[in-house]
Amino acid sequence: MFTEITGEELYAEMIMQRTNDTRNFLVVEGDGDISVIDRYLAQEKFTVIPANGKQTALEALGLAFSDSFDGVYSILDRDWLELLPGELQDERIVRTDKYDLDMSVFSLPDVYVSIASSYCVKGGYRVGGSGCSEEEIREACIEMALPVGVLRYLSERDGLQLRMRDFPLHDVVDKNSLAVDIDLLISTAVARSKKATATHLAIKSAFLAERSGIAYLARYCSGHDISRAFSILAKVRWSATISIDTVERTARAAVSWAAFQQLSIYSDSASQWFSGDTSMIWIE
Repeated sequence: MFTEITGEELYAEMIMQRTNDTRNFLVVEGDGDISVIDRYLAQEKFTVIPANGKQTALEALGLAFSDSFDGVYSILDRDWLELLPGELQDERIVRTDKYDLDMSVFSLPDVYVSIASSYCVKGGYRVGGSGCSEEEIREACIEMALPVGVLRYLSERDGLQLRMRDFPLHDVVDKNSLAVDIDLLISTAVARSKKATATHLAIKSAFLAERSGIAYLARYCSGHDISRAFSILAKVRWSATISIDTVERTARAAVSWAAFQQLSIYSDSASQWFSGDTSMIWIE
């Protein structure tokens, strides 16, 4: 119903739906968000609306808010909020605590350990074994995903027009050390970007300057890059072949009700919208 439409069209769809549905609308970016959120949404109070993209969501929300169209709320990815200016902010919009919802799920206890336990046992994965702890998995994945995230941020900040979507992380990671080759990372990004506006040398200089000042590494990592990193980690460390899609789907499915309540979106939505009453949006 909401595939490939503009923000204006999405808003029009909500107006039409409201004629026979008095529930609040919860606008999210896409199906990945729905797969985590919809299970725990109070269905008698809310219906979830996928925008299939942040820009569409923001456009539709802007129209709804300016028209004082009641009962519209949203949970969106944080992305570069606070780091880059210009994005719509409103109390009716709750942001993920990490870059996106998949990255927030990655940060939950036991989720990626569960994936490793499900797919990597034949290759030697054992809870408590060397390289198998949650901390070691997180560290390895973040170290691989971070350089891609930094380059993505620089492209947005400096208008470099690098094509970073679905970046082929496996092409720039050394399969022995699991370290990202920065020069190969940059040259690969430039080669796949027809409109790139800077030289390799200039991009590398900006990259090294930005990377040296980052204290909170996970802030620059997207959940999609993390899933790619875990797929590489599983192959190298435990000889397990897991598709990126399988990693993402399994991680989302592993979010129990107890784990979901640890996500900031659970409490932030209630505090921002209903004075802290979680029963107004989530299941009891």
